[in-house]
Formats: sequence, C-alpha cells, structure tokens
Amino acid sequence: MQMNLLSGLEKFGIKSDGKLDITDDGTRKKEDGTQPVKKSITDLEEKDMVLQKSVQCPICDHKFKVLQIKSAKVKRVGADQDTRPHYHNIDVLKYEVIVCPNCGYAALNKYFAHLSATQMRWIKEAVCKNFKPVSDDVPEIYTPDEAVDRYKLALVSAMAKHARLSEKSLICLRIAWIRRDQIKEMSESKAEEVGRKQQYEEEYEGFYRQAYEGYTKAYSTESGLNPIAVEFLLANMAIHFKEYGTAAKLISSLLGNPNTSPRVKDKCLDLKDIVLAAQNK
Repeated sequence: MQMNLLSGLEKFGIKSDGKLDITDDGTRKKEDGTQPVKKSITDLEEKDMVLQKSVQCPICDHKFKVLQIKSAKVKRVGADQDTRPHYHNIDVLKYEVIVCPNCGYAALNKYFAHLSATQMRWIKEAVCKNFKPVSDDVPEIYTPDEAVDRYKLALVSAMAKHARLSEKSLICLRIAWIRRDQIKEMSESKAEEVGRKQQYEEEYEGFYRQAYEGYTKAYSTESGLNPIAVEFLLANMAIHFKEYGTAAKLISSLLGNPNTSPRVKDKCLDLKDIVLAAQNK
C-alpha cells in the first residue's frame, strides 16, 4: 500500500487521498540590559542565525511573522553527493518556506508574493477553504518536522496554483533531504523511534522519487534550468534508484560538456566508477 506522502496536514484541515504525482499538471484525472557579547560564526547557535520577518499574505492580506536566515551569520561546511548543502549549526533549508497561519497559503520564499489572480482563485478553492487557522506565534527555531509540514503545505499550494514542475520538484527534493538527515540521526536501538524512522524512510524515498521524476520531465519541457546542475543532480538520483543506464548517459553528457567545471567533472568520474562497479556485479 502506497504511503500518503502528505500525511500530517490533517491538523491544518488539509485532506489528501494519498495519491501524489507532481508531474500531473491538472490536464488529466495541493532582554537583562547588558551589552551582548558578539559571537563568532562558529560559536553561534541556530537561534542566533535567524530573525523574525514581517510578511503580508497576498491571498488574505493577513500580516504575520516568519523566521528567516541571517545570511551573513551562516557558514557553509559542505554538501552531500547530490548537492544537499550543509551549514555550521543550522539547516538553512528549514527556513525557505513561508506559510500564512490564517489561510494556509504557503510557498518557497522567492515565490510567495508572486501570484496571478487566477492562481489566487485556485488556492482559495483548494487550500484556504478547508484550512484551519493556527497561532501567529513564532517559535525560536523551526524543528525538522515543522519544516517538513511547511514544505508539504507549500506543495499543496504549488499543485493548486499549477506551479512549474521544477518548483514542485524542488519542494519534494527538500523534504526528502530533511527526512534523510533525520534518518541518519535516529537511533537503531530506541523502540520509540522505530515506527517514526520507518515513516521518515518512506517519505524520503517517496519524495525523492517525486523529485527525480519531476526534474526529469521538467528538464525536457522547461526553459531557464541550469543544465549542468540538473544533470548532475539527476545522475546522483538515478544511481540511488539503481537506474544505471540513465545515470551513465547523464554522466557522459556532463563529461562531454565544455561548460562543465573541472570540479564537477571530477565528481562525475567518481559517479562513473560507482555505475561501472554496479553494472559489473
């Protein structure tokens, strides 16, 4: 039985039948007064790297606050093979969605204010009509689970407004990345975490698959995407899903592209070794 990837949104009044396909575009049948001591970036805690930003919802005009990253305070420390970025003492990805607590409209930060009149109507009908308003209170930080809920709400709105497939794919990819990090940090021995870990693993695989299929289609149908970035991402994802033939073609394309940087080509050679080893088993 397929897992409902949008589970957890019921508390917001958002219902889903569990059938998620982001590639469906709708043409076929969601203070003590003392002076604070300035900390170096490496000493900062997550709460020191975020601030509250005032926002007004373009759908219902409700004014509220969200947590945003203080970009000057964060330090990138690396990335996973599939380009998932990592920062010192904070996961920046948790702060890249805005959710209106009054009507439920949600979107990636860069897309939140940009809606056509038709998209507003679609979102009001598919999201706002059923949404259960939540408190405007802003937490000190967003937890990974809170962040995932926010991304899921963004995905519901993205589907409702018929967003570009690349936008929906990016949302799915970020949910998968957050879940993957949660899985890595979970204990294998704590009984209370076993069920939760299984849920996270299913969501990771499900959203990663949605992102993979979404980006694959978007790459051939949308303009404005960075071909090198997309091909490298898809090559890594294809390896994850054991689609080695697809991975090999993408790697070959990257290695033959004069615009591919030496750094990326080196990484592609590593991927090529992985593919060859898998194919020769």
